Amino acid sequence: MSLKQERWVGWFSLLPAFLLLAIFVGYPMFNTFFHSFTKWDGVTSVFIGLDNFKNILSNGDLPLMLRNNLIFLLSVPGILLISLAVSVLLHEEVRGWRFFRSVYYLPAILSSVVIGFLAKSMFTNRGVVNTLLENIGLGRLTVDWLNTVPTEFMILILCFYWQTLGQGTLIFLSGLSSISNELFDAAKIDGTTWRQRLFYIVIPSLYPAIFYFTIVNVIYVFVGLFGLVYSITGGGPGYETTPIDYMIYIQAFRSGNMGYASALSVFLFFIVMLITWVQLKISKRLEQ
Repeated sequence: MSLKQERWVGWFSLLPAFLLLAIFVGYPMFNTFFHSFTKWDGVTSVFIGLDNFKNILSNGDLPLMLRNNLIFLLSVPGILLISLAVSVLLHEEVRGWRFFRSVYYLPAILSSVVIGFLAKSMFTNRGVVNTLLENIGLGRLTVDWLNTVPTEFMILILCFYWQTLGQGTLIFLSGLSSISNELFDAAKIDGTTWRQRLFYIVIPSLYPAIFYFTIVNVIYVFVGLFGLVYSITGGGPGYETTPIDYMIYIQAFRSGNMGYASALSVFLFFIVMLITWVQLKISKRLEQ
């Protein structure tokens, strides 16, 4: 077979994959971009130009939604450090490490909705948390967890941490397995503490894994919070816990404003692209 024929065989081998991407990714993206310039109820659409984008910037909801996403964004370093610490402990095979290695990963295989409804049942007024506080004599600490904005965010972030810990631990354990054991043994002989090994050996060696984990979760807090918000707070009270991706759902499927929802989707797309670009630029600077 000639080189030219091999190239044609290669292109025809890739053609089914390209067709599937065009149908299931390309067309929905094009459709969303097109309808972001229309007033669309799912059946009929009328071209209105940039009116949807003007409404996004002028109706007063955007700062609140961005604030909600920012709260989750600021929580990413916390789960990063927790995942790193747990990974190092498991890698050093502390007592019970086999058991905990399985336990930490279990939430990662559950859906966000399952985790959300579980948390919601625990934090109701007569749920496990308040009942436990009352039984141990701390009834004064009971709170209406699901009707107060700060505690609602606390529950959402707690669920985000619980679900993400297994993913982070798996990623960092994979990275730790590539670090020479002799390096850790030499550090222990030199009398280094666990914290010193974390900050002077583990973190510098795990930079690629840390960057991957960070960029994935930064994107997640903009496009992946729907399941948790839907099952725990429903975006309430009002829009106080509504991130942008949940507002897209509200506008599209509750209000029927699919054109406006499409414009929000495009707006969110560019936000994620901008954040990813900034992260890549920072990564290149750090590598120099």
